[in-house]
Amino acid sequence: MGTGSQQEEQYQEAGAAHELPAVVGSTSGREVARLSTEEARACLPFAEAAALKILPLTLLKGESGGVLHCAAGCSDEALRRRVRFATGHEVAISCFAPDAVEDAIIKAYRGSEALLAGRISALGAAAGARPRALPQIPEASGDAAALVMALLEYGAASGASDLHLAPSPSGSLLKVRIDGELLVQDRHQCPAHLHEQVIARLKVLAGLDVTCRRVPQDGAFSFQVGERQHSARLSILPALHGESAVVRLMRARAVPDASGLGLEPAALSALRGALSMAQGIVLLTGPTGSGKTTTMYAAAREVSSSGRNVVTVEDPVEGALTGIVQVRVNEAHGLTYPRALRSVLRHDPDVIVIGEVRDPESARIAIESAATGHLTISSLHVGSALLALRRLASLGVPPELSVPVVSLVVSQRLLPRLCSCCKALDSAGSERAGFEAYRPVGCQACGGSGFEGRAVVSESLDLRSARAKDVCIEHRTCEARARSMPEGALIPWGTGLERLARAGSISLVQVERFMRTEVAL
Repeated sequence: MGTGSQQEEQYQEAGAAHELPAVVGSTSGREVARLSTEEARACLPFAEAAALKILPLTLLKGESGGVLHCAAGCSDEALRRRVRFATGHEVAISCFAPDAVEDAIIKAYRGSEALLAGRISALGAAAGARPRALPQIPEASGDAAALVMALLEYGAASGASDLHLAPSPSGSLLKVRIDGELLVQDRHQCPAHLHEQVIARLKVLAGLDVTCRRVPQDGAFSFQVGERQHSARLSILPALHGESAVVRLMRARAVPDASGLGLEPAALSALRGALSMAQGIVLLTGPTGSGKTTTMYAAAREVSSSGRNVVTVEDPVEGALTGIVQVRVNEAHGLTYPRALRSVLRHDPDVIVIGEVRDPESARIAIESAATGHLTISSLHVGSALLALRRLASLGVPPELSVPVVSLVVSQRLLPRLCSCCKALDSAGSERAGFEAYRPVGCQACGGSGFEGRAVVSESLDLRSARAKDVCIEHRTCEARARSMPEGALIPWGTGLERLARAGSISLVQVERFMRTEVAL
Protein backbone atom coordinates (compact mmCIF):
# COMPACT_ATOMS: atom_id res chain seq x y z
CA MET A 1 0.00 0.00 0.00
CA GLY A 2 1.28 3.48 -0.87
CA THR A 3 2.01 6.08 1.76
CA GLY A 4 -0.24 9.02 2.56
CA SER A 5 2.21 11.43 0.94
CA GLN A 6 2.16 9.39 -2.29
CA GLN A 7 -1.62 9.53 -2.32
CA GLU A 8 -1.60 13.27 -1.75
CA GLU A 9 0.86 13.65 -4.65
CA GLN A 10 -1.59 11.70 -6.83
CA TYR A 11 -4.28 14.08 -5.74
CA GLN A 12 -2.19 17.14 -6.58
CA GLU A 13 -1.60 15.79 -10.10
CA ALA A 14 -5.34 15.54 -10.65
CA GLY A 15 -6.18 18.68 -8.69
CA ALA A 16 -6.14 21.07 -11.65
CA ALA A 17 -9.28 19.45 -13.00
CA HIS A 18 -11.22 20.62 -9.95
CA GLU A 19 -10.60 24.32 -10.70
CA LEU A 20 -10.03 25.32 -7.09
CA PRO A 21 -10.12 29.10 -6.55
CA ALA A 22 -7.14 30.98 -5.23
CA VAL A 23 -6.82 30.61 -1.46
CA VAL A 24 -7.70 34.17 -0.47
CA GLY A 25 -9.59 35.68 2.43
CA SER A 26 -12.22 37.20 0.12
CA THR A 27 -13.41 33.80 -1.16
CA SER A 28 -17.06 33.44 -0.19
CA GLY A 29 -18.76 30.51 1.49
CA ARG A 30 -20.89 30.02 -1.59
CA GLU A 31 -17.79 29.63 -3.79
CA VAL A 32 -16.28 27.07 -1.42
CA ALA A 33 -19.58 25.18 -1.08
CA ARG A 34 -19.98 24.68 -4.83
CA LEU A 35 -16.65 22.78 -4.91
CA SER A 36 -18.00 20.11 -2.56
CA THR A 37 -19.28 16.89 -4.13
CA GLU A 38 -22.00 14.67 -2.69
CA GLU A 39 -19.58 11.71 -2.70
CA ALA A 40 -17.08 13.63 -0.56
CA ARG A 41 -19.73 14.85 1.88
CA ALA A 42 -20.94 11.27 2.34
CA CYS A 43 -17.57 10.50 3.97
CA LEU A 44 -18.20 12.89 6.87
CA PRO A 45 -21.61 13.56 8.49
CA PHE A 46 -22.81 17.14 8.82
CA ALA A 47 -22.53 17.19 12.63
CA GLU A 48 -18.87 16.12 12.54
CA ALA A 49 -18.01 18.49 9.69
CA ALA A 50 -19.57 21.38 11.61
CA ALA A 51 -17.81 20.45 14.85
CA LEU A 52 -14.41 20.09 13.14
CA LYS A 53 -15.04 23.16 10.92
CA ILE A 54 -13.91 21.27 7.84
CA LEU A 55 -15.73 20.69 4.53
CA PRO A 56 -15.02 17.64 2.31
CA LEU A 57 -14.56 18.84 -1.28
CA THR A 58 -13.65 15.84 -3.43
CA LEU A 59 -12.64 12.24 -2.98
CA LEU A 60 -9.87 10.91 -5.21
CA LYS A 61 -9.76 7.14 -5.43
CA GLY A 62 -6.51 5.53 -6.46
CA GLU A 63 -4.96 2.09 -6.54
CA SER A 64 -3.44 2.58 -3.11
CA GLY A 65 -6.53 4.06 -1.44
CA GLY A 66 -8.37 7.34 -1.33
CA VAL A 67 -7.50 10.96 -0.57
CA LEU A 68 -10.23 13.22 0.76
CA HIS A 69 -9.56 16.82 -0.16
CA CYS A 70 -11.09 19.25 2.35
CA ALA A 71 -11.46 22.98 2.96
CA ALA A 72 -10.61 24.29 6.41
CA GLY A 73 -9.57 27.47 8.16
CA CYS A 74 -6.21 25.98 9.09
CA SER A 75 -4.08 22.98 8.21
CA ASP A 76 -2.59 21.19 11.19
CA GLU A 77 -1.70 17.56 11.78
CA ALA A 78 -4.17 17.11 14.65
CA LEU A 79 -7.07 18.03 12.37
CA ARG A 80 -5.78 15.70 9.66
CA ARG A 81 -5.58 12.82 12.12
CA ARG A 82 -9.15 13.35 13.37
CA VAL A 83 -10.59 13.48 9.85
CA ARG A 84 -8.46 10.49 8.78
CA PHE A 85 -9.80 8.50 11.74
CA ALA A 86 -13.41 9.51 11.02
CA THR A 87 -13.35 8.82 7.28
CA GLY A 88 -10.70 6.14 6.76
CA HIS A 89 -9.07 8.23 4.01
CA GLU A 90 -5.88 10.22 3.78
CA VAL A 91 -6.60 13.94 3.99
CA ALA A 92 -5.41 16.91 1.94
CA ILE A 93 -6.43 20.38 3.17
CA SER A 94 -6.77 23.69 1.34
CA CYS A 95 -6.98 26.75 3.60
CA PHE A 96 -9.70 29.35 3.22
CA ALA A 97 -10.98 32.11 5.47
CA PRO A 98 -12.53 30.42 8.57
CA ASP A 99 -15.83 32.32 8.19
CA ALA A 100 -16.10 31.24 4.55
CA VAL A 101 -15.56 27.60 5.54
CA GLU A 102 -18.26 27.73 8.24
CA ASP A 103 -20.69 29.29 5.75
CA ALA A 104 -19.76 26.71 3.14
CA ILE A 105 -20.38 23.75 5.47
CA ILE A 106 -23.97 24.87 6.10
CA LYS A 107 -24.59 25.74 2.44
CA ALA A 108 -23.17 22.44 1.16
CA TYR A 109 -24.97 20.15 3.61
CA ARG A 110 -28.22 22.07 4.20
CA GLY A 111 -28.58 24.52 1.30
CA SER A 112 -29.69 22.05 -1.34
CA GLU A 113 -33.14 22.72 -2.77
CA ALA A 114 -33.29 19.04 -3.76
CA LEU A 115 -32.65 18.04 -0.14
CA LEU A 116 -35.50 20.27 1.05
CA ALA A 117 -37.82 18.87 -1.62
CA GLY A 118 -36.90 15.32 -0.60
CA ARG A 119 -37.70 16.02 3.04
CA ILE A 120 -41.07 17.58 2.22
CA SER A 121 -41.97 14.68 -0.13
CA ALA A 122 -40.90 12.10 2.45
CA LEU A 123 -43.04 13.71 5.14
CA GLY A 124 -46.03 13.88 2.82
CA ALA A 125 -45.63 10.26 1.73
CA ALA A 126 -45.13 9.01 5.29
CA ALA A 127 -48.30 10.75 6.41
CA GLY A 128 -50.29 9.24 3.53
CA ALA A 129 -53.95 10.16 3.48
CA ARG A 130 -54.09 11.06 7.16
CA PRO A 131 -57.28 13.05 7.82
CA ARG A 132 -57.03 16.69 8.75
CA ALA A 133 -57.43 17.15 12.51
CA LEU A 134 -57.35 19.94 15.03
CA PRO A 135 -53.80 21.21 15.56
CA GLN A 136 -51.93 19.77 18.47
CA ILE A 137 -48.60 20.71 19.97
CA PRO A 138 -46.26 18.34 18.11
CA GLU A 139 -43.44 16.50 19.79
CA ALA A 140 -39.93 17.69 19.01
CA SER A 141 -39.39 14.51 17.00
CA GLY A 142 -42.66 14.73 15.04
CA ASP A 143 -43.20 15.37 11.33
CA ALA A 144 -44.00 19.05 11.86
CA ALA A 145 -40.86 19.59 13.96
CA ALA A 146 -38.73 17.86 11.32
CA LEU A 147 -40.24 19.99 8.56
CA VAL A 148 -39.78 23.22 10.53
CA MET A 149 -36.12 22.37 11.16
CA ALA A 150 -35.62 21.54 7.47
CA LEU A 151 -37.09 24.91 6.49
CA LEU A 152 -34.95 26.80 9.01
CA GLU A 153 -31.79 24.99 7.93
CA TYR A 154 -32.54 25.65 4.27
CA GLY A 155 -33.20 29.33 4.98
CA ALA A 156 -30.00 29.74 6.99
CA ALA A 157 -27.93 27.86 4.41
CA SER A 158 -29.30 29.80 1.44
CA GLY A 159 -28.72 33.17 3.11
CA ALA A 160 -32.44 33.97 3.22
CA SER A 161 -33.68 36.92 5.26
CA ASP A 162 -37.31 35.76 5.37
CA LEU A 163 -39.26 32.51 5.02
CA HIS A 164 -42.95 32.74 4.10
CA LEU A 165 -45.49 29.95 4.61
CA ALA A 166 -48.70 31.04 2.88
CA PRO A 167 -51.73 28.71 3.30
CA SER A 168 -53.77 27.52 0.33
CA PRO A 169 -56.39 24.78 -0.16
CA SER A 170 -53.70 22.44 -1.54
CA GLY A 171 -50.96 23.14 1.02
CA SER A 172 -48.45 25.71 2.23
CA LEU A 173 -46.74 27.77 -0.47
CA LEU A 174 -43.11 28.41 0.45
CA LYS A 175 -41.55 31.75 -0.44
CA VAL A 176 -37.95 32.68 0.34
CA ARG A 177 -36.47 36.18 0.29
CA ILE A 178 -32.79 36.16 -0.71
CA ASP A 179 -30.80 39.36 -1.31
CA GLY A 180 -34.05 41.33 -1.25
CA GLU A 181 -35.81 39.24 -3.92
CA LEU A 182 -38.82 37.10 -3.00
CA LEU A 183 -38.55 33.69 -4.67
CA VAL A 184 -41.58 31.40 -4.86
CA GLN A 185 -40.75 27.71 -4.33
CA ASP A 186 -44.01 26.50 -5.87
CA ARG A 187 -42.57 23.04 -6.54
CA HIS A 188 -42.15 22.39 -2.82
CA GLN A 189 -45.42 22.61 -0.93
CA CYS A 190 -45.92 21.55 2.65
CA PRO A 191 -48.85 19.05 2.69
CA ALA A 192 -52.15 20.70 3.67
CA HIS A 193 -52.71 18.38 6.65
CA LEU A 194 -49.31 19.40 8.09
CA HIS A 195 -49.74 23.17 7.70
CA GLU A 196 -51.59 23.73 10.98
CA GLN A 197 -49.10 21.52 12.83
CA VAL A 198 -46.19 23.46 11.34
CA ILE A 199 -47.77 26.74 12.44
CA ALA A 200 -48.35 25.25 15.91
CA ARG A 201 -44.72 24.14 16.08
CA LEU A 202 -43.50 27.62 15.17
CA LYS A 203 -45.78 29.10 17.83
CA VAL A 204 -44.34 26.74 20.44
CA LEU A 205 -40.80 27.77 19.50
CA ALA A 206 -41.73 31.45 19.78
CA GLY A 207 -43.70 31.05 23.02
CA LEU A 208 -47.03 32.06 21.46
CA ASP A 209 -50.58 30.90 22.24
CA VAL A 210 -51.16 27.75 20.19
CA THR A 211 -54.94 27.85 20.72
CA CYS A 212 -55.32 31.43 19.46
CA ARG A 213 -55.84 31.33 15.68
CA ARG A 214 -57.96 34.38 14.91
CA VAL A 215 -55.69 37.28 15.86
CA PRO A 216 -52.16 38.21 14.74
CA GLN A 217 -49.27 37.14 16.98
CA ASP A 218 -45.57 37.98 17.06
CA GLY A 219 -42.68 36.29 18.81
CA ALA A 220 -39.03 35.32 18.61
CA PHE A 221 -36.86 32.23 19.06
CA SER A 222 -33.36 30.93 18.34
CA PHE A 223 -32.07 27.80 16.65
CA GLN A 224 -28.73 26.23 15.80
CA VAL A 225 -27.41 25.00 12.47
CA GLY A 226 -24.14 23.18 12.90
CA GLU A 227 -22.06 25.26 15.29
CA ARG A 228 -23.77 28.53 14.41
CA GLN A 229 -26.55 30.18 16.38
CA HIS A 230 -29.34 32.00 14.57
CA SER A 231 -32.20 34.08 15.92
CA ALA A 232 -35.59 34.46 14.28
CA ARG A 233 -38.67 36.64 14.54
CA LEU A 234 -42.06 35.05 13.87
CA SER A 235 -45.15 36.85 12.60
CA ILE A 236 -48.47 34.98 12.44
CA LEU A 237 -51.40 36.47 10.51
CA PRO A 238 -54.89 34.92 10.09
CA ALA A 239 -55.72 34.48 6.41
CA LEU A 240 -58.48 33.02 4.23
CA HIS A 241 -57.24 29.39 4.19
CA GLY A 242 -55.51 29.35 7.58
CA GLU A 243 -52.72 31.15 9.37
CA SER A 244 -49.87 32.65 7.37
CA ALA A 245 -46.39 32.67 8.91
CA VAL A 246 -43.32 34.76 8.13
CA VAL A 247 -40.02 33.91 9.81
CA ARG A 248 -37.33 36.60 9.70
CA LEU A 249 -33.88 35.02 10.03
CA MET A 250 -31.14 36.94 11.79
CA ARG A 251 -27.80 35.20 11.91
CA ALA A 252 -25.68 36.21 14.87
CA ARG A 253 -22.86 38.28 13.41
CA ALA A 254 -20.21 40.49 14.88
CA VAL A 255 -21.41 44.10 14.84
CA PRO A 256 -19.22 46.02 12.38
CA ASP A 257 -17.38 49.22 13.18
CA ALA A 258 -18.99 52.35 11.81
CA SER A 259 -16.35 52.34 9.06
CA GLY A 260 -17.52 48.88 7.97
CA LEU A 261 -21.15 49.88 7.37
CA GLY A 262 -20.61 50.87 3.72
CA LEU A 263 -21.96 54.41 4.13
CA GLU A 264 -20.83 57.29 1.94
CA PRO A 265 -17.57 58.82 3.28
CA ALA A 266 -19.33 62.16 3.91
CA ALA A 267 -22.22 60.41 5.66
CA LEU A 268 -19.81 58.37 7.80
CA SER A 269 -17.95 61.53 8.80
CA ALA A 270 -21.26 63.22 9.70
CA LEU A 271 -22.36 60.16 11.69
CA ARG A 272 -19.18 60.11 13.75
CA GLY A 273 -19.47 63.85 14.31
CA ALA A 274 -23.07 63.53 15.51
CA LEU A 275 -22.17 60.62 17.80
CA SER A 276 -19.43 62.68 19.43
CA MET A 277 -21.98 65.26 20.62
CA ALA A 278 -23.31 65.18 24.18
CA GLN A 279 -26.93 65.58 23.09
CA GLY A 280 -29.17 65.57 20.05
CA ILE A 281 -30.85 62.81 18.10
CA VAL A 282 -29.55 60.66 15.23
CA LEU A 283 -32.34 59.15 13.14
CA LEU A 284 -31.85 56.07 10.93
CA THR A 285 -34.60 55.65 8.37
CA GLY A 286 -35.65 53.14 5.74
CA PRO A 287 -38.08 50.26 5.23
CA THR A 288 -37.97 46.92 6.99
CA GLY A 289 -34.85 44.97 5.99
CA SER A 290 -32.77 47.99 4.99
CA GLY A 291 -30.05 47.44 7.60
CA LYS A 292 -31.15 50.13 10.11
CA THR A 293 -30.58 47.84 13.11
CA THR A 294 -27.01 47.01 12.03
CA THR A 295 -26.22 50.72 11.67
CA MET A 296 -27.89 51.46 15.02
CA TYR A 297 -25.87 48.74 16.78
CA ALA A 298 -22.63 49.95 15.19
CA ALA A 299 -23.40 53.49 16.40
CA ALA A 300 -24.22 52.22 19.90
CA ARG A 301 -20.98 50.29 20.06
CA GLU A 302 -19.01 53.33 18.91
CA VAL A 303 -20.41 55.61 21.63
CA SER A 304 -20.09 52.87 24.26
CA SER A 305 -16.37 52.58 23.61
CA SER A 306 -15.97 56.27 24.51
CA GLY A 307 -16.89 55.58 28.16
CA ARG A 308 -20.55 56.57 28.09
CA ASN A 309 -23.46 54.69 29.67
CA VAL A 310 -25.62 53.36 26.84
CA VAL A 311 -29.12 51.94 27.39
CA THR A 312 -31.29 50.54 24.60
CA VAL A 313 -35.05 49.95 24.37
CA GLU A 314 -35.87 47.42 21.63
CA ASP A 315 -38.67 45.21 20.35
CA PRO A 316 -37.19 42.65 20.06
CA VAL A 317 -33.50 42.71 21.02
CA GLU A 318 -31.87 41.46 17.80
CA GLY A 319 -28.34 40.98 19.09
CA ALA A 320 -26.30 41.16 22.28
CA LEU A 321 -24.02 44.18 22.72
CA THR A 322 -21.25 43.79 25.28
CA GLY A 323 -21.20 46.46 27.98
CA ILE A 324 -24.58 47.93 26.98
CA VAL A 325 -27.82 47.63 28.95
CA GLN A 326 -30.49 46.31 26.56
CA VAL A 327 -34.17 46.42 27.50
CA ARG A 328 -36.70 44.36 25.59
CA VAL A 329 -40.24 45.71 25.26
CA ASN A 330 -42.85 43.26 26.52
CA GLU A 331 -46.32 44.66 25.91
CA ALA A 332 -48.01 41.48 27.20
CA HIS A 333 -46.59 42.28 30.64
CA GLY A 334 -47.16 46.02 30.44
CA LEU A 335 -43.63 47.06 29.44
CA THR A 336 -44.50 49.28 26.48
CA TYR A 337 -42.10 51.55 24.58
CA PRO A 338 -43.24 54.72 26.44
CA ARG A 339 -43.10 53.05 29.87
CA ALA A 340 -39.65 51.56 29.17
CA LEU A 341 -38.35 54.92 27.92
CA ARG A 342 -39.59 56.73 31.01
CA SER A 343 -37.81 54.17 33.20
CA VAL A 344 -34.60 54.40 31.14
CA LEU A 345 -34.46 58.16 31.70
CA ARG A 346 -34.14 57.44 35.45
CA HIS A 347 -31.27 54.96 34.84
CA ASP A 348 -28.60 57.68 34.44
CA PRO A 349 -27.97 57.12 30.71
CA ASP A 350 -25.59 59.20 28.62
CA VAL A 351 -26.90 57.65 25.41
CA ILE A 352 -30.37 56.23 24.76
CA VAL A 353 -30.94 53.90 21.82
CA ILE A 354 -34.60 53.54 20.84
CA GLY A 355 -35.27 50.61 18.54
CA GLU A 356 -38.06 52.48 16.77
CA VAL A 357 -40.03 55.70 17.13
CA ARG A 358 -43.44 54.25 16.39
CA ASP A 359 -46.12 56.39 18.04
CA PRO A 360 -46.72 59.97 19.29
CA GLU A 361 -45.68 59.19 22.87
CA SER A 362 -42.37 57.51 21.97
CA ALA A 363 -41.66 60.36 19.50
CA ARG A 364 -42.30 62.97 22.21
CA ILE A 365 -40.09 61.15 24.76
CA ALA A 366 -37.27 60.72 22.20
CA ILE A 367 -37.29 64.43 21.35
CA GLU A 368 -37.47 65.43 25.03
CA SER A 369 -34.57 63.14 25.97
CA ALA A 370 -32.45 64.61 23.16
CA ALA A 371 -33.33 68.14 24.34
CA THR A 372 -32.46 67.46 27.98
CA GLY A 373 -28.84 66.40 27.71
CA HIS A 374 -28.97 62.88 26.24
CA LEU A 375 -27.59 61.67 22.92
CA THR A 376 -30.42 59.67 21.37
CA ILE A 377 -30.20 57.18 18.50
CA SER A 378 -33.36 55.78 16.94
CA SER A 379 -34.94 54.40 13.78
CA LEU A 380 -37.94 55.71 11.91
CA HIS A 381 -39.97 54.01 9.18
CA VAL A 382 -39.93 56.59 6.41
CA GLY A 383 -38.72 56.59 2.81
CA SER A 384 -36.01 59.25 2.80
CA ALA A 385 -33.97 61.53 5.04
CA LEU A 386 -35.92 64.60 3.95
CA LEU A 387 -39.22 62.96 4.91
CA ALA A 388 -38.10 62.28 8.50
CA LEU A 389 -39.15 65.69 9.80
CA ARG A 390 -42.54 65.35 8.11
CA ARG A 391 -42.99 61.95 9.76
CA LEU A 392 -42.19 63.40 13.19
CA ALA A 393 -44.73 66.16 12.53
CA SER A 394 -47.37 63.50 11.76
CA LEU A 395 -46.56 61.98 15.17
CA GLY A 396 -47.25 65.28 16.89
CA VAL A 397 -43.75 66.78 16.98
CA PRO A 398 -43.70 69.95 14.82
CA PRO A 399 -40.48 71.19 13.14
CA GLU A 400 -40.16 73.95 15.78
CA LEU A 401 -39.52 71.19 18.36
CA SER A 402 -37.77 68.53 16.26
CA VAL A 403 -35.36 70.59 14.14
CA PRO A 404 -33.39 72.10 17.08
CA VAL A 405 -32.53 68.63 18.47
CA VAL A 406 -32.14 66.52 15.29
CA SER A 407 -28.42 66.29 14.46
CA LEU A 408 -28.39 63.83 11.57
CA VAL A 409 -30.78 61.73 9.49
CA VAL A 410 -29.41 58.75 7.55
CA SER A 411 -31.66 56.83 5.17
CA GLN A 412 -30.42 53.59 3.64
CA ARG A 413 -31.29 50.66 1.41
CA LEU A 414 -29.67 47.30 0.63
CA LEU A 415 -29.22 46.46 -3.07
CA PRO A 416 -28.22 43.05 -4.47
CA ARG A 417 -24.45 43.07 -5.12
CA LEU A 418 -23.17 41.77 -8.46
CA CYS A 419 -21.49 38.38 -8.23
CA SER A 420 -17.74 38.92 -8.45
CA CYS A 421 -17.28 35.56 -10.21
CA CYS A 422 -19.49 36.16 -13.23
CA LYS A 423 -20.31 39.85 -13.65
CA ALA A 424 -19.58 41.03 -17.19
CA LEU A 425 -18.74 44.39 -18.73
CA ASP A 426 -21.83 46.26 -19.91
CA SER A 427 -20.53 47.86 -23.12
CA ALA A 428 -23.63 49.87 -23.94
CA GLY A 429 -24.05 50.98 -20.36
CA SER A 430 -20.37 51.94 -20.05
CA GLU A 431 -20.62 54.12 -23.15
CA ARG A 432 -23.74 55.79 -21.77
CA ALA A 433 -22.34 56.33 -18.26
CA GLY A 434 -18.79 57.34 -19.18
CA PHE A 435 -17.16 54.70 -16.95
CA GLU A 436 -16.82 50.90 -16.89
CA ALA A 437 -20.21 49.48 -15.86
CA TYR A 438 -21.07 45.83 -15.25
CA ARG A 439 -24.13 43.63 -15.58
CA PRO A 440 -25.22 40.35 -13.94
CA VAL A 441 -24.70 37.03 -15.72
CA GLY A 442 -25.22 34.07 -13.40
CA CYS A 443 -22.99 31.15 -12.46
CA GLN A 444 -22.71 28.25 -10.02
CA ALA A 445 -21.22 30.47 -7.32
CA CYS A 446 -24.30 32.73 -7.19
CA GLY A 447 -26.88 30.05 -7.95
CA GLY A 448 -27.55 31.49 -11.41
CA SER A 449 -28.92 34.78 -10.04
CA GLY A 450 -25.97 36.99 -10.98
CA PHE A 451 -25.90 38.46 -7.46
CA GLU A 452 -24.24 37.57 -4.16
CA GLY A 453 -24.67 39.57 -0.97
CA ARG A 454 -25.87 43.14 -0.74
CA ALA A 455 -24.46 46.65 -0.94
CA VAL A 456 -25.54 49.67 1.13
CA VAL A 457 -26.71 52.86 -0.58
CA SER A 458 -27.48 55.83 1.63
CA GLU A 459 -28.80 59.38 1.74
CA SER A 460 -27.97 61.70 4.64
CA LEU A 461 -29.18 65.03 5.98
CA ASP A 462 -26.72 66.78 8.33
CA LEU A 463 -28.54 69.31 10.53
CA ARG A 464 -25.68 70.21 12.86
CA SER A 465 -25.20 73.64 11.29
CA ALA A 466 -27.42 76.62 12.18
CA ARG A 467 -27.99 77.35 8.47
CA ALA A 468 -29.31 73.81 7.80
CA LYS A 469 -31.69 74.11 10.77
CA ASP A 470 -32.89 77.52 9.57
CA VAL A 471 -33.69 76.07 6.13
CA CYS A 472 -35.84 73.33 7.72
CA ILE A 473 -37.74 75.90 9.79
CA GLU A 474 -38.19 78.37 6.93
CA HIS A 475 -39.25 75.83 4.28
CA ARG A 476 -41.92 73.21 4.94
CA THR A 477 -41.71 71.16 1.70
CA CYS A 478 -39.00 68.60 0.95
CA GLU A 479 -38.36 70.14 -2.47
CA ALA A 480 -37.71 73.59 -1.05
CA ARG A 481 -35.48 72.22 1.70
CA ALA A 482 -33.43 70.20 -0.81
CA ARG A 483 -32.89 73.28 -3.01
CA SER A 484 -31.90 75.55 -0.13
CA MET A 485 -29.64 73.25 1.92
CA PRO A 486 -26.06 74.51 2.40
CA GLU A 487 -23.39 72.63 0.49
CA GLY A 488 -22.56 69.25 2.00
CA ALA A 489 -25.57 69.11 4.31
CA LEU A 490 -27.57 66.84 1.98
CA ILE A 491 -25.82 63.82 0.42
CA PRO A 492 -28.37 62.51 -2.12
CA TRP A 493 -28.99 58.93 -3.21
CA GLY A 494 -27.30 59.55 -6.57
CA THR A 495 -23.88 60.04 -4.98
CA GLY A 496 -23.85 56.58 -3.43
CA LEU A 497 -25.42 54.91 -6.45
CA GLU A 498 -22.72 56.29 -8.75
CA ARG A 499 -19.97 55.19 -6.35
CA LEU A 500 -21.31 51.63 -6.25
CA ALA A 501 -21.76 51.49 -10.02
CA ARG A 502 -18.21 52.76 -10.64
CA ALA A 503 -16.90 50.12 -8.22
CA GLY A 504 -18.73 47.38 -10.16
CA SER A 505 -20.89 46.50 -7.15
CA ILE A 506 -24.22 47.21 -8.86
CA SER A 507 -25.43 47.54 -12.45
CA LEU A 508 -26.76 50.60 -14.24
CA VAL A 509 -30.14 48.86 -14.51
CA GLN A 510 -30.24 48.74 -10.70
CA VAL A 511 -29.33 52.43 -10.53
CA GLU A 512 -32.06 53.39 -12.99
CA ARG A 513 -34.66 51.21 -11.25
CA PHE A 514 -33.78 52.68 -7.85
CA MET A 515 -34.01 56.26 -9.11
CA ARG A 516 -37.35 55.48 -10.75
CA THR A 517 -39.02 53.61 -7.89
CA GLU A 518 -37.35 54.73 -4.65
CA VAL A 519 -36.32 58.36 -5.04
CA ALA A 520 -39.44 60.41 -4.44
CA LEU A 521 -39.74 63.48 -2.25
